[in-house]
Amino acid sequence: MRSSVFAVLYAASCLQQAIAAPSLSSLGSALTILKEEDFLAQNSTKTASAILVEKDKTYAQGQSVCSQLTEDVWSPDTQDFSAGVNSSLAYQIYLGKYSPVQLFWIKPSSGSPGSCRAIKVSGTIKNVPCSRRLPTLCTHSGAWSNFEFTDNSAPYQITVPAGPMQVTGFRDKYGWRFDGIKYADFPGRFRHSKVRQATGAVSALEFGDYCYQNEGWRGGPVGGNEDCLYLNIATPYLPGAAKRNLKPVLFWFHGGGFTGNSGNIRNYDGVAMAARGDIVVVKINYRLGTFGYLAIDGTPIKGNYGFGDMITALKWVKRNIRHFGGDPNKVTLAGDSAGAASVRAMIASPKAAGLFHGGILESMPSGWRGYPGRFTNYTTIEEATQETGNTILQMTGCNTAANKAHCLRNLDPNVLNLLPARASVPVVDYHIFYSRTLPITGGAGYMNRVPVLIGANRDEGGMTGLDFTDPNASAVDLLTPIAARSSYFLHGEPKDLVAMAALPEFPTPAGPYGGQNVSIRILTDINFKCESWATAYSGRKHNTLGDVYTFTFNRTYQPLWWTGSQCEPPKTAEHPLGDPDQEYFKCHSGEVDFVLGMTVYSGELPRNEHDIPFQQLIVDYWSSFIKSQNPNPPKAYLKARNYWGTLNQIEATGQWHKFNPYNRKMRWLQWNGGQVDLDEEEQCEVLDLPLTFYE
Repeated sequence: MRSSVFAVLYAASCLQQAIAAPSLSSLGSALTILKEEDFLAQNSTKTASAILVEKDKTYAQGQSVCSQLTEDVWSPDTQDFSAGVNSSLAYQIYLGKYSPVQLFWIKPSSGSPGSCRAIKVSGTIKNVPCSRRLPTLCTHSGAWSNFEFTDNSAPYQITVPAGPMQVTGFRDKYGWRFDGIKYADFPGRFRHSKVRQATGAVSALEFGDYCYQNEGWRGGPVGGNEDCLYLNIATPYLPGAAKRNLKPVLFWFHGGGFTGNSGNIRNYDGVAMAARGDIVVVKINYRLGTFGYLAIDGTPIKGNYGFGDMITALKWVKRNIRHFGGDPNKVTLAGDSAGAASVRAMIASPKAAGLFHGGILESMPSGWRGYPGRFTNYTTIEEATQETGNTILQMTGCNTAANKAHCLRNLDPNVLNLLPARASVPVVDYHIFYSRTLPITGGAGYMNRVPVLIGANRDEGGMTGLDFTDPNASAVDLLTPIAARSSYFLHGEPKDLVAMAALPEFPTPAGPYGGQNVSIRILTDINFKCESWATAYSGRKHNTLGDVYTFTFNRTYQPLWWTGSQCEPPKTAEHPLGDPDQEYFKCHSGEVDFVLGMTVYSGELPRNEHDIPFQQLIVDYWSSFIKSQNPNPPKAYLKARNYWGTLNQIEATGQWHKFNPYNRKMRWLQWNGGQVDLDEEEQCEVLDLPLTFYE
């Protein structure tokens, strides 16, 4: 009996050894996945893919690397070289890694045993001595991923040495993925995190736990864990030991009002954007709600723990991202909604100095009063205590405790998470932040001077609680209940605001939506758009920001898990999913899936012939800014990558120009969009949020 047990254990051990992930160091080469990402997934005509073993090796050595990756040497007899591998190799030549006449090992033809073959980027195939040393093309059988499925099984795994860590991730069809890396141990409730430097084996095959969050937050799971400080990395490239040719990094902050969402929402870690843009994408979890933002005067609980987590994650990236192909000296922060407010927070914090080099702010909540205004105009600890802290103390019974902080730290986390009161705003704690807002006119306070891309969707306010059951309702009727239940949305009586805002309207969806249109426009300007324009204006006027590029999205695809019928284009027989070339409200967060290249990945199928080309264009703009702080991709780059749709659109619509405070233009982001006058200036003026708001 014992011998049979040992036999089973021995067999299992041998199997485990047989499928152990190969180590990048043992392969002795940098690796690049060659797969043209056009966002059409299985419907793409770019069907060919390969893994490029970049270091020169003999044919036998290259074949050995392919075998260790559970692949074969790539063959033009089984895949069409011109279906994506050619353009991917042409891009490697554009990067200066190889000359145009470089040869790459491919599999010998079955009719020519004993000889070896190599291919040029032109497609020319030559017989060459097998002892010659060349880079190798391996097959690439990584699986398709989407929001329902990811194959991280043994054949696709790889282990990357990262300092004292050995991090095991995997590859899918478009890139290498390292999910669920813990960047900080849980420091204890209401304490700031510190960088975790793991040693030994680290599994990065599954997303880590998400943070405790608002049970009513749509689009994310409820519940969570306090031990949730994980990050996810997506990269098209793994460097060799010399760490050359490192890629710019996009560091993404998720939205969710600082109360919900995660860095792995819908099982997406950024691999599509990484592949299309040739960048490294990092997405993180950070503490949310009361766990991340509670501040109570007179106690050690000072708030901003979620922002501290962001800084900790940036420090981890600074220390480790080069092992995964990322350049720690080219990090661009980006985010939507609360994620955009997080980018702004990092600009405002001296703790983040030197950890990033640019910012992209999409749909940033803002304003001069109330809740959205708290995202850009911070509270004091005393104010936060009065507004939220005392209520939480009373609800938990900790208000009578001799040691209030000890009481709160020892509550069951579900008690705090399910309270109807929830902390969620930045505070001036004199640790992360030292002033209420950015010293954008050059006054006292701290500000990281970086270039930014900043803007909003045309109709951000379409997801802010308006009643759409009566399309004949007037704007005053619609705004009155919002003003009554939510003082933070408005400053002034609805009738007065509507009278002030009586300017020419945007076109509206079919039907009598005049009241909704005026209401949405007021809510959009007060809570999202006006302060973004004021930030651009004063940041450039006083040179406290680097180059600024402004935009408004006039084409959106509302995430399926967070939408409303008013934010969807009208459906027709010709366009059963909706026709986005017709009028509809372009609502809050409707740009996110376009920006991240994840519409099809998330189950959002193309609505008409422009959705996919528009997504390609947007990702190419964003990737260009991440690489060069300029959203205009070089024409030579677009040609080398076979991105003809983007090239043709840019040639038709012209360059995206820097924001000039004295000749104010922005990019109107739609198909065949271009440079237009900055929108809503007059509206912002009458709503008491002018361009000179900070002046």
